Amino acid sequence: MVKPQGGSKASKKPQPPILSHEFIIQNHGDIMSCVVMVFIVGLMFPLTHSLSSLFIAPQYNGTYTVAVEQGQEREVHGYLSGILDLPAIFFYSVCWIVVHAVVQEYGLDKISKKTHLSKVSTFKFGESFHQMFFTVYSIAHAFYIVSERLEDFSEVKSFSVWLGYPTEHRVMSAAYKLYFIFQISYWIHQFPEFYLQKLKRDEIRQKSVQAILHIAFISIAYFFNFTRVGLALITLEYITQLIFHIARFAHFVGRKGLSDPAFKLFNGSFVLVRLGSIIIAVMTFWYGLRQAESPFVDISAGNFNTAVIRLNVLLAVVLLQLFLLYSFVVFHMGRFRESNAKKEKKKSAAAAAAVPKKEKKRQDSESDSKKKN
Repeated sequence: MVKPQGGSKASKKPQPPILSHEFIIQNHGDIMSCVVMVFIVGLMFPLTHSLSSLFIAPQYNGTYTVAVEQGQEREVHGYLSGILDLPAIFFYSVCWIVVHAVVQEYGLDKISKKTHLSKVSTFKFGESFHQMFFTVYSIAHAFYIVSERLEDFSEVKSFSVWLGYPTEHRVMSAAYKLYFIFQISYWIHQFPEFYLQKLKRDEIRQKSVQAILHIAFISIAYFFNFTRVGLALITLEYITQLIFHIARFAHFVGRKGLSDPAFKLFNGSFVLVRLGSIIIAVMTFWYGLRQAESPFVDISAGNFNTAVIRLNVLLAVVLLQLFLLYSFVVFHMGRFRESNAKKEKKKSAAAAAAVPKKEKKRQDSESDSKKKN
């Protein structure tokens, strides 16, 4: 027997062809990293600096006039939203793919090797791991924005998120603007991940609906300058998602001492957040913004507070919260029925075991005689 040249190296699996589907899936993190580096290197050269900064740096930077109380005005340095944010959303969507690959390789893969789960459980386990990472970041970023603009949230009167619309809402700090860009780009990056993770149709359908809803509502809040109410609703939603994914992650790891109370906390917080979101939306779009309603859209002033837009946004938020509550109730009613059915089976099995053997034999003989007749 002649050993193949290279020894053990010859037994390795052959690498997939370059630019094939398997090659792209296996190396998508490195490929997207190279794309990101192309834009970053473009900042170093005068010819490409302006084009690269369009994708990387926040746009609409300047000093803007903001109206204050008693008809006075003051100049504020900050950023606005606009169509030039689309290149940045594309760039940071690519960055999220790189982050997703890093978290997958150095975090999730190492933990999943220690668990022995089915394919469905593995999918849910990985989803919870990624969502925990993202929601922790989002909540921390949101609290940083609140601390940065504490004057808008410190007093009870200033906590009314509709006050100062649109002049005080449209001018954002860099962290404020990047928060919404990162949020939109994160949910956009979910769609190429369907291909990169080889998800099934049912999994794609479930995650597509979730991503589309987040993109739609966050984009409306950002481009229509409903940033304060959007920040409040997003943060509340992410708090419940964080509790749920912590509970599910602990369940798959086998920490029932953590998962059981976490699921109970999620059930209570889910209902409270749904009701709180409806109250905030009604107070903002039905009561607050109606006091400064505009008959038409003024794009130059960033005023989208018309009756049509305001009522449709309110209706969309309320219907979404009611649908989530309905799905929540249906899910728990189904679990309640399943638990009752299992209890009934256990009772019937226990009753059958309690019957004496002679009685059981007599019943069997009677049933046999009836069959013969």
